[in-house]
Amino acid sequence: MRVFNLLDMSKVPLPDTITELDFEQTLSQLKERLLSHYPQYAEALSFESEPMQVMLEMMAYQQLLFDGKLNDAIKGNMLASATGNDLDAIAARYNLARQDSETDERFKRRIQMVFEGLNTAGSKQAYQFHALSADARVKDVYVTSPEPCDIHLTILSHEQNGEPSDELLNTLRNHFGLDADGSISKHASKVRPLGDRLTITGPTVKPFTLDVALEIAPGPAASVVEQTVKAALSQYLTQQSLLGRDISQMGLFAALNQPGVESGRIIHPNADIHIAANEVAVCTGITVSSTVIEGE
Repeated sequence: MRVFNLLDMSKVPLPDTITELDFEQTLSQLKERLLSHYPQYAEALSFESEPMQVMLEMMAYQQLLFDGKLNDAIKGNMLASATGNDLDAIAARYNLARQDSETDERFKRRIQMVFEGLNTAGSKQAYQFHALSADARVKDVYVTSPEPCDIHLTILSHEQNGEPSDELLNTLRNHFGLDADGSISKHASKVRPLGDRLTITGPTVKPFTLDVALEIAPGPAASVVEQTVKAALSQYLTQQSLLGRDISQMGLFAALNQPGVESGRIIHPNADIHIAANEVAVCTGITVSSTVIEGE
């Protein structure tokens, strides 16, 4: 299980100030406003070719364009919905810059943790922030302290199957004021507290294969349904490809629940895969087989 969980930004609702874009409703409101002052034009507005009707439609369209830009501006100022340069601008408020090739999702995570990094490391969250900020290849970090002043960082990497390369581990050791062999460097670290003894290692990788069988209703091509299920399974597995994330039967069955699937069976794994905080589950292959139910 994860020790430190950030708020899931994808579940943060949009503010009530976001306007729903509806052309017909906007046009109707403009007509009502006009006719409340000039009711004599009611018959003329019943004709699509009436110039006044065309003008109202143009005004409604322009109003939608304005409301759309306003919606985008509101979303661009919210961490939950900002992307690209808007996200960079939010991060600049905290003197934080995007790393090379860093995705919006990872950058948002660091922005959420930025206040933990205003000082040296020390808390678990601060160690996580500084490790993530040291190199864009760091995907996830687990921090534990088995003894006072003994700090152990487990680093999940975007490299290989999640195992960090020696070069990445050395980069992190240097960032925290350690020599390549893990001993404390003679040079003071601006990140690691003076009394902390730090160990940095990779995770324990738990590989598994996924094998599912589907019964598909007559109609859509079986190959199309299979691809949809594979995409949903891949999305779930990507979501769970962090340290300490279990692979649950419930999550897999949710991915199988796609249009065209009458029933599904998970052949392997046949039970939840429980993952410790310093471990990561890595799927090495997905097999989806299907049979089409014969119509009566």
